[in-house]
Amino acid sequence: MPCFDKKLEASREELTDVYWKQDEEAKQGVRDVDCVITARELLMLADSRGISFPALPRRPLSRRDRIAFPDPQLDAFLFPRGRRRSNRTVLEAGSSGGYLWHIMQTYQSQHLGSSIHIQRGRNADVVDYTLHSATNEPLLKAARYYGFRNIQNLVRRLKPAKQSRMPGAKMGGSRRPGAAVAAAGMDYAYVEVMACPGGCTNGGGQIKVGDVAGLWGARSGIENGGDQVVAPAQKEWLARVDEAYFSASDPGSDASDGDGDKEMVGADDGVEAGDGDDDVVDGISRSRVTAVLNHWAQVTGVELEKLLYTTYRKVESDVGKKDIPDVERVAGLASSIGGGW
Repeated sequence: MPCFDKKLEASREELTDVYWKQDEEAKQGVRDVDCVITARELLMLADSRGISFPALPRRPLSRRDRIAFPDPQLDAFLFPRGRRRSNRTVLEAGSSGGYLWHIMQTYQSQHLGSSIHIQRGRNADVVDYTLHSATNEPLLKAARYYGFRNIQNLVRRLKPAKQSRMPGAKMGGSRRPGAAVAAAGMDYAYVEVMACPGGCTNGGGQIKVGDVAGLWGARSGIENGGDQVVAPAQKEWLARVDEAYFSASDPGSDASDGDGDKEMVGADDGVEAGDGDDDVVDGISRSRVTAVLNHWAQVTGVELEKLLYTTYRKVESDVGKKDIPDVERVAGLASSIGGGW
């Protein structure tokens, strides 16, 4: 999904030839990703060119009009002819890709008779997932926290209580709200955090309700940021966006290309295909995905560790340090992650 954070990710050194080229090869710092465009930026671009999105046809582009990826096997994986998943699964996975849900499904497949219990927290952006065995014993606990406020509450909850330095004071420190809850029961094995409340469908790069008004002529121009119509209008708009996001994977809808030809669901994308029931998790064949990744490493000549993984870079706080001009600060950040300008 288009996201502002992907701009920063695309500028990381791991996504340039400096990282994955052989030592003897010439390294020029060429990015793997040329440009990241968010949905709102796409509207701005169309608006500047006088293109009306509501007037465009809604049917997808014909497959024969698409430029194929150079490698046929990778092309079939990246651009499958159909991918249908149950609406129920998508709803439980959330609106941010469903990585947490896939982890829970993977562990469930390894424990016969187990079940996943889902419990909402204080608000819709906090959800607990617990995997229970056939005898109702907790096996794995995970959670979903969206929005900075919820993430801050999570950090406070996970921090150990401070010990008092006063002589003769009771051990255990002061009581914090939620500390007893965190101490009791099983700790989180995995937490999916997203800065945007509501997940990816409510990201800063996504279309806001004010942008929609501009599309239909209520006002001229699309703004990248600035004042926008807020709740309840934005809340209602987000509900419509989520509905469209979830219904896009409705198994009852027919997939067809721009010529009206129905597309058959194939196994080239690794979905609903595998060597057996144990191989397919949440509709995804692990053996098929592994085969495609190995093929990718073979055709590029780059080891999988460099193709798939990035490194962790600690962000140093500049609080209390000498003031640095904003331009110099941003340039330093860009160069530190290997992207430059």
